Amino acid sequence: MTKRLKAVIIIEIFILVGLFIHIIRSPYMLMMAILAIVFTVLANRSRSNFFRVLSFIFWAISVMVLFTAGWFWLAILFPAVACIVFWKNNPRTDGQRARNVFYEGFGVPTEKKEETVTHANGNDVIDLDDVHYRPMGNAISIKKLTGNTKIIVPDDVAVILDITVGTGIVKVFDESPQINAGNIHYFSDNVNEARKRMKITIRVQTGNVEIVRG
Repeated sequence: MTKRLKAVIIIEIFILVGLFIHIIRSPYMLMMAILAIVFTVLANRSRSNFFRVLSFIFWAISVMVLFTAGWFWLAILFPAVACIVFWKNNPRTDGQRARNVFYEGFGVPTEKKEETVTHANGNDVIDLDDVHYRPMGNAISIKKLTGNTKIIVPDDVAVILDITVGTGIVKVFDESPQINAGNIHYFSDNVNEARKRMKITIRVQTGNVEIVRG
């Protein structure tokens, strides 16, 4: 879950709390809601059409009163606007779709394409200049409990990164370091045109991860 999504959820919770307080402080709205609930319970128990009509009337009044509350519309419009802004700032272009196709291509079990480094503890420094690159791309997976990881990526190699770190700092090329970021995805801009491509998957519970050019 990203920081922006967390912020949107927290703000929405505050708005819903404000709506709940508004309902409690509004005697007319609260009374209509209570009567609607009471007559709904009576209608279900007695199966009386009279109580059903009354419950419908009071529910309708409660909804109309709720529509007049600014908190109600704020609770609806805020997440809708947040979704629109997120969609505008993160358009799904054809290039991104092509990247996903390349990313998912490693899941085809036609041949072994992934090299795995797995151990409990320890530091790793991996230079991708020594790799024999395949036309369909290469993949490497690193899994460990603790330890730092440094991967040196040649300038002519495009990468797809899938990094998950429980506790530690993640630094990808010239981007700002991220502390305890959880899961991070990164795509090189030229991943579709590059002759050398590498998918890197890192799973570390505690440790720093650094991806550098060299």
